[in-house]
Amino acid sequence: MTRKRKKIYDCVFEAGSPLSAAQIHRETGEEMDLTTVYRGLQYLEDQRFITSFVYSCEERGIERYYTRIQTGHTHFMHCRKCHSFFPMPFCPIKDNAKWKKEINGFLVEDHSITLTGLCSSCQ
Repeated sequence: MTRKRKKIYDCVFEAGSPLSAAQIHRETGEEMDLTTVYRGLQYLEDQRFITSFVYSCEERGIERYYTRIQTGHTHFMHCRKCHSFFPMPFCPIKDNAKWKKEINGFLVEDHSITLTGLCSSCQ
């Protein structure tokens, strides 16, 4: 792993919440250009060091966010005012007694949930 990829990885791993490529670019001190950040993120995701998801926000539009691969099943809550992400303490689907892996002949292999609202600081 190159020094720049390691710096990108450390930024994502230490963040504790998902970050966009632009946020990672700022956090790494902008010592590398944004293209290098994107290439580093692609490498890290291809090697399964990190994972990503796409989120659409009215104010910021559609962005890809990167996060470390969690040891458990994780979903996020997004504050529409400060744009921070917070991990959900439980999965509303998996923790539901009615959860079924097969729904009308469709085998569910994975799911993702992001709730939008206001965090306690922005309320």
